Order: sequence, then structure tokens, then C-alpha cells
Amino acid sequence: MTPDILFFTYVVIVGCLIGSFLNVVIHRVPLDEDIVLKGSYCPKCKKKINWYHNIPILGYLFLLGKCKNCKEIINPRYVLVELLTGLMAGSLYYKLGANLDVF
Repeated sequence: MTPDILFFTYVVIVGCLIGSFLNVVIHRVPLDEDIVLKGSYCPKCKKKINWYHNIPILGYLFLLGKCKNCKEIINPRYVLVELLTGLMAGSLYYKLGANLDVF
């Protein structure tokens, strides 16, 4: 069974977006911070992250793993969570096909 490559790509992208939200939850819940209304910010300098620098995986690569403002290294955990979540979603789609069990 060969999965449709466009839908497979869509599933992986959605998985990466879910991974990005998981990063927000992982970082903010222990600090008792809002996970929905507060915008993304650098954990080191606390400056706001522009939306185009916040695109899962691509933003990290574009910034070469460093904050645009303070130039501190961004923990690679963020990109790994996004990538692994995307790959898991793609793997589930490949294994189970297009059904609601993937999400």
C-alpha cells in the first residue's frame, strides 16, 4: 500500500505543528504560564519571536539554532520534538492509512 505523497506530507506538517504546540506546553505548564494567549518568546531574553521565525523546523534552521535577538543557542529539544512528532504522525498514516486514528 503506497500512501498518497501529498496527504502524507500534509500529515507530517500537521504533526510538526502539533509538536510545536507540545513544546509550548512542555515549557509553560511547569512555569504556570498561559499556553494559548501568550505569544512565543525566547526563554533566555524574553523577546517576542516573529511568526515567520516560529515555523516548525524551518524557523530553527533559518536562524541556525540561535535567537534572532540575543544570539543565544536555542535548545535543540524544540526542533527534535517537532520533528519526532511529525515523523510519528507520518508513520501512523503510513501504517494505518487515512482514518481518524492517525490523529
